[in-house]
Amino acid sequence: MKKFLLIIFVTLTIFICVLLYTIIISFKVVKQTTDKINFALKDNFQTIVRIPAPIPPETKSFDKTIYIWEMETNAGEIVKVRFIHDTAFSKSTANITATLEMVQGGDPSVFDKVLPAVIADKQTIISIDDPNKINLNANPEQGYDKIEFTKSETDKVIKVVWQYNKEVFVNKNKDLYNKIYGYRERLLVGLYILQSGILQIFSA
Repeated sequence: MKKFLLIIFVTLTIFICVLLYTIIISFKVVKQTTDKINFALKDNFQTIVRIPAPIPPETKSFDKTIYIWEMETNAGEIVKVRFIHDTAFSKSTANITATLEMVQGGDPSVFDKVLPAVIADKQTIISIDDPNKINLNANPEQGYDKIEFTKSETDKVIKVVWQYNKEVFVNKNKDLYNKIYGYRERLLVGLYILQSGILQIFSA
C-alpha cells in the first residue's frame, strides 16, 4: 500500500513539475516572444497603414492580429476601421497578408474620406484616388508583392489587401522568429493556446 501511494505521489509530483515548467515556458518564452513579434510587425506595417500608437490589438491569435479604431472626418463623421495582419508564427506560412477594411455597418463614403489619413503608402493612395494611375503591382521599397481592392456597390473602396513574402518580416526580426521556430509547430501552438487560455480565465 505504501509503495502504491509512493508511486502516486512521485507521479503527481512529476506531473505538477512538468505542468509548471510548461506554463513557465508558455509565458516566459512563447508569450513574450510573440508579443514582441506583434509589436515589431505593427511598427513595420506603419509604412502602409498609420496604426495609432496607443491602440492595443483588439484580438490576438496564433495566426492573426487585429486592430480596430475610429476615424473622424473634418465634418465630424465617424467610421470604424479594422487592420488585420498575419503573424507568420507558423513555419509553414509562406506569405503574410495585411488587410485594411471598413468595419461592417460603416458608411463606404466616410471610409473613403478617411483613407488618405489612414493609408501611408503613396502607391496605394494614388491607385485608389486616380483610376488612370492604378498600380497594384509589387513595391520593392515597401516590400509587398501586390495590392488588392474590394469595392462597395457605390464603387467605393472598402477593403485593401497587401500581400508580402513572409521573409520580408522574418529577416527583419530573425532573432525573435528563431526563438519560436525552434519548437515543433504542434508544441508551439499548444504553448500559445495554454498561455492564452490562462489569461482568459484570469481576466474573466
